[in-house]
Amino acid sequence: ETHICQYENTSNGDFLIDRHPEMENVWFAGGGSGHGFKHGPAVGEYVTKQLLDGAPAEARFLLETKDTVQKRAVY
Repeated sequence: ETHICQYENTSNGDFLIDRHPEMENVWFAGGGSGHGFKHGPAVGEYVTKQLLDGAPAEARFLLETKDTVQKRAVY
């Protein structure tokens, strides 16, 4: 079963790109706020490097940096 959301935000406005904290084979790759599709190739390359090469993660994209309360205005 899969789910997709066409418009999603994160509390700080950055992408969310990280492993699920409890499911080893699940990744989050979103937070593009409706215009993230144009970043698709770069996000795909970033995730691929993490999966295949063990590249270090960008801290601002990690789940642990996201709050449960929105901190930026969305118009």
